[in-house]
Amino acid sequence: MNLEFLNTATAKELEQFKAVCNQLLSRTYVVRTLYRPGRGRVSNPDYTFLSIHYESVREYLSLLDWDLRRDDINGYFYVLNTDEANRCILSKRETAILLALRMLYDESQERLGLEQDALCTVREVLEKVVTDYAILPAKPNMEEVKRALTVFENHSILQRIEGKFNQADCRFAILPTIQTAVSSERLNEVAAVLRKEENADEETEEDSAD
Repeated sequence: MNLEFLNTATAKELEQFKAVCNQLLSRTYVVRTLYRPGRGRVSNPDYTFLSIHYESVREYLSLLDWDLRRDDINGYFYVLNTDEANRCILSKRETAILLALRMLYDESQERLGLEQDALCTVREVLEKVVTDYAILPAKPNMEEVKRALTVFENHSILQRIEGKFNQADCRFAILPTIQTAVSSERLNEVAAVLRKEENADEETEEDSAD
């Protein structure tokens, strides 16, 4: 295993190396561009660093049982644990919101062009969850929505542009990383399971009432 970079890197490069590795382990993804207030979309220096030192970072993370992967077309790096440990466990409502984000992203694909991010509001997500796809029988309360969207922002699935996550008109970008978080093959399968569970819960509540 060749980790020569660690022996020849400058102090500044080593600091960025550590920062990038920690970001991957805590946030899963490093994306090519970021939104900055008043500046719009800007290049992410961590993505540039990873592009240059991909092999060195990949070999280092492999020692910790993490597999570094890249999607050059959509512009992001991400890690998978080779022992399938350290998984992010989502609640049913969080899962439903994540599915809605993937649906919204897919619907936006044709008009995304080169930018690759799907812009939407919290209101659109809630409409998708309850009305368009009926994943849940009722809208989650706004605090539940805020918690879910905060988790997804912390894992670089989306990035808030303006407003707060507990506000219906809050605007954010769904990042291309959603494609790895929810594969197209799993999308309809998981949505069907959630609908089935909700219907079963409703029938149980009705039987209890009788």
